[in-house]
Amino acid sequence: MDANTLINLNVHKQLVAKSINMPAGYLDDYHQHPWHQVIFPVSGLLQSDIGDLSMVVPHNALLFIPAGTSHKSVAVTQTEFVALYLNPTAKAPFCRTLKSCLVTPFFKELVLLLLKTADELDNRAISNLLRVLNDQIKSAANYEIPLLKPTDRRILAIFEQLIEQPATQLTLVKWAQQVGASERTLSRLFAKEFNQSFSAWRQHLRLVLSLELLTTPRSIQDIALSLGFASDAAYIQAFKALFLSTPHKYRNSVLQAKTT
Repeated sequence: MDANTLINLNVHKQLVAKSINMPAGYLDDYHQHPWHQVIFPVSGLLQSDIGDLSMVVPHNALLFIPAGTSHKSVAVTQTEFVALYLNPTAKAPFCRTLKSCLVTPFFKELVLLLLKTADELDNRAISNLLRVLNDQIKSAANYEIPLLKPTDRRILAIFEQLIEQPATQLTLVKWAQQVGASERTLSRLFAKEFNQSFSAWRQHLRLVLSLELLTTPRSIQDIALSLGFASDAAYIQAFKALFLSTPHKYRNSVLQAKTT
């Protein structure tokens, strides 16, 4: 059942919730909801376009989308996400501003609790939990990871191959030969779409892909080499520059909720 049908069947409720699975590459094109929406990936990576903003949402982040806001999402990898739909007339005074924020262990457990109990708790209990959710959204740190997936078909072909084999070391000259464009054209396209060079974009892509790998028992060195970094030191340095945290700290603090 699609979200808006679910909302229309439950207009008397404060909250409806569902879990959604998307295969890699699945596009949920532009749409909007009459209720506020929370998008939280349990696993995988989503890229969402909202107005002039395009951002990646990994499984340690969350999107709050105000009611009536047009948006689309595409699954960068196989993705499972929780969608909470919040009635604007509910007692919790949710804001009307888009926010991408960092999810703490407590925040994550709250979202999962609302998913599990949306149809079980009475109105008073739901109201109390929604007030806590509202407080968490307001106080959470902003967490925005820029656009990754291109729109041009030639660099989209590069993107799709790197998703499958991120350690691929082809130069831009070699990629140009594969996708039927000149090196100069590809350089111009990367600058236009991402305001980055090809090498900077590729590193950005590898770093974002590493977020999911850090939820596994694999060593930091193994993750670094599997993504094409020359060493674990190079990976750690690049990760810290983008995410303001080391991979080890990310694994042991942001994701500790997986073991609680």
